[in-house]
Amino acid sequence: MIELAFDETTHSIDVLNAAAYRLLGAATCQISKSGSAFVCHLAQTNTTVDDEALRARFLDLVTDESVRENLAQKTEPVRNLILSLAFGSLANSPDDKS
Repeated sequence: MIELAFDETTHSIDVLNAAAYRLLGAATCQISKSGSAFVCHLAQTNTTVDDEALRARFLDLVTDESVRENLAQKTEPVRNLILSLAFGSLANSPDDKS
């Protein structure tokens, strides 16, 4: 069993859950909270992967999901503006189905 701890101020539970989900097939992941840290317990389900490779893969997935989360937060105002403009123009257009 592999144990990894992540500070809750730098990694959200959503990031860890997403990384754990992407690891399915190679390992299972149980996430618990200990103080200000999330502790991930990885157990292999695929014996062809060694512990160090599994640890590295999980860290890569956590990093990837963290970058995705940060990008989503930074681009949210622009996405919301685009959606409001797109749906706003639909609301203002005449209904052609009458």
